[in-house]
Amino acid sequence: MERIEPTAASTRVLAPISDTDEVDLIPVRTYWQLVRQRFVQHRLAVIALFLMLVLVVLAIVVPTLTGQGYAKTSLSTTMRPPFQSLTSPLGTNQIGQDMFLRLMKAMQTSLFIGFMAVVIIAAVGVTLGAIAGFFGGWIDNVIMRIVDVVLSLPIFFLIVMIVSFFGKGDAWVVIIAIGITGWTLACRLVRAEFLKLRDADFVQAARALGAGRMRIAARHMLPAALAPVVVAATLGIADSVVTEAALSFLGFGISPPEASLGNMLRNFEEDIQVRPILLVWPSVTIVLIVLAASFLGDGLRDALDPRQRIEKK
Repeated sequence: MERIEPTAASTRVLAPISDTDEVDLIPVRTYWQLVRQRFVQHRLAVIALFLMLVLVVLAIVVPTLTGQGYAKTSLSTTMRPPFQSLTSPLGTNQIGQDMFLRLMKAMQTSLFIGFMAVVIIAAVGVTLGAIAGFFGGWIDNVIMRIVDVVLSLPIFFLIVMIVSFFGKGDAWVVIIAIGITGWTLACRLVRAEFLKLRDADFVQAARALGAGRMRIAARHMLPAALAPVVVAATLGIADSVVTEAALSFLGFGISPPEASLGNMLRNFEEDIQVRPILLVWPSVTIVLIVLAASFLGDGLRDALDPRQRIEKK
């Protein structure tokens, strides 16, 4: 067999790297930097976040500056059409109330109910789900049977019963009613995450180092289990706003003279025949809130998923 001798053309000598040579290094990015980069690439989620921020700012600033202006009536300016006056850009209703001020106050009330209800849902659901997933055994069985019982109930009618019994028209009653009936999804999500994390390497390492149960659950497992809860909470804002609107539309939620998106739609049959434009503003606002929350939830779900790849630009 002929032996092939290496030649100068077939061999390459690797020169040592000197201090003056430039070496391309891939920067190490933290988890939250990757989350932010994945979220920014989700254009609909970015638009939804901007829209939600605009709605929240308007709902806070306008009622704060105008005070009780949303409740004032003026029989001399009833049924004013929209876009005819700078003082009443959305017109007035049958009793002369400014529709723009009333819409901003209604949006403030509905968003407040939505955010606060989600706080209760997250607090109850995360706590019970973490306990069930961490301890397991009979504790897990008891909590999961409670979840099954709550899921078997007609939730909306249960909310109506609670609001009717404890007082219609009170925002906090509506918040508590939505919160104590909507925690089951968060509970099941956190429980599933804790069941997966109980045997994870970093949890076993924390146990080997002598960390207590509460420290392991609160400092190591809970942060890793919150990603699906954040997504569920974002979507829960939309669900809570729609639930409040349905309650107020049926007369069980916020009552006039207070404003909410639901009670602005309450005179549906009369308004749709006389002034359909009065139904447009609260309806469009509800749709915008639901769409913003939905797209924001989709963006957060993709951003918080470590399996998602970042596209190179």
